[in-house]
Amino acid sequence: MKLTDKQYSNQVFKRTSFCNEGIAVWWTKKKFERCQFLGCDFSDVLARGCRFIECVFKGGKLQHFSMGGRTSVLLRKTIYMDCTFENVKLRSLGIADFIGCTFINCDFNTAFIAASFSKCKFVGKIYGCVFCGPKFDSYYYGNKLSFLVSNKGRLEDVDFSEASLTDVDFRGGIDLSKVLMPHTTINRM
Repeated sequence: MKLTDKQYSNQVFKRTSFCNEGIAVWWTKKKFERCQFLGCDFSDVLARGCRFIECVFKGGKLQHFSMGGRTSVLLRKTIYMDCTFENVKLRSLGIADFIGCTFINCDFNTAFIAASFSKCKFVGKIYGCVFCGPKFDSYYYGNKLSFLVSNKGRLEDVDFSEASLTDVDFRGGIDLSKVLMPHTTINRM
């Protein structure tokens, strides 16, 4: 399905494929309010400068969705505010801010490089991911420009109390003083 409008409100997208048979689909400056994405396929979609407000992402294919896409020329942050992500694979968060979002039983297994989380809650098992902080590391950022425009792995008022962390790492000087860790033991492999 090709989205031609710039703004969508109260839409329910059920088992919708937004991909274009392996060709990149650019969503630039689109705004979604109170939309539900149920079992949708976001393969090869790149969100640049978009706003998702009170949206629900449940099931579907998000592992090939560049949630905060960028090009070598344009770096545009995408904002997710008060969104819920449930039972999805998240692999390419890019330059994105997650504010007041809830992640329920999501499969991360990635490095959060240029993404930031504020007032977010994580529920369920979290396995094999790295939260990268404000210290520049070319292995994760690749270049200084990506590093400069990102929020550098900010974790502010993040709640992991209902999560089980296994093989999760916090690198690059992330401030964990405003993070609520799980009540159970943190498992490291």
